[in-house]
Amino acid sequence: MSEWREQLELDGQGAVYEQIKRALSVNIRSGDWAPGHRVPGEEDLANHFGAARMTVHRALRELTDEGLIIRRRRAGSFVALPPPPAAMLEIVDMSSLIPARGQHYHYECLVNETVNADQETAERMRIETGSPVQRILCRHYADEAVVELEERWINLSLLPEARTAAFDRSSPGAWLLSVAPWTEAEHTVSAANADTATAELLDAAIGQACLVLERRTFQAERVVTYARLTHPGDRHSMSERFIPGNGSQS
Repeated sequence: MSEWREQLELDGQGAVYEQIKRALSVNIRSGDWAPGHRVPGEEDLANHFGAARMTVHRALRELTDEGLIIRRRRAGSFVALPPPPAAMLEIVDMSSLIPARGQHYHYECLVNETVNADQETAERMRIETGSPVQRILCRHYADEAVVELEERWINLSLLPEARTAAFDRSSPGAWLLSVAPWTEAEHTVSAANADTATAELLDAAIGQACLVLERRTFQAERVVTYARLTHPGDRHSMSERFIPGNGSQS
């Protein structure tokens, strides 16, 4: 267990408990600490980081709440087993997920416009062709790399306020969570090679293998939003850990 001291360093960004949490989660998410690996104890971590034991306790508690570790009375803390495959499609907030990996998150809105739905979009959203929808095209970054290209359409008959929402500052998913809780979600996962336009938006090579997630969220039977999320295959993994209802967004 002594080698763990060389693996854990604070990055100087934010509160100390957040830095400790990131330092631990990096080793867990990278696979350096496999499921069942014993996490150093609170007292050892407090001495190593020069932090109060209460600060360490908070970091471990939040990692437990996120499903990354399990805590056993008198035995200590251990890296949790990964969730069943269905949990991989949990709707997650990239602005929370990426910092939890120990990476810097950045969001960039490229397009925010009101358009009339073409036939394909109308069918997906269960609305009449020509109905007004808000279209947003944006990118999510981990450090300096694009990890997700998001193209989203919002049903303006349900959410007219989307016309004037500040998507230049906040992602549409985070905004939707605050104004339109969803009752049901549908996912379709596929693979695709990046065409010229997509490759340029992803800062990737033409033909790059990509994971594509198409998502619709509903209020009763009405489609609130349809999104197409494209991830470069060499920068994205679906092995994240989630617990139901934690960090969800539309």
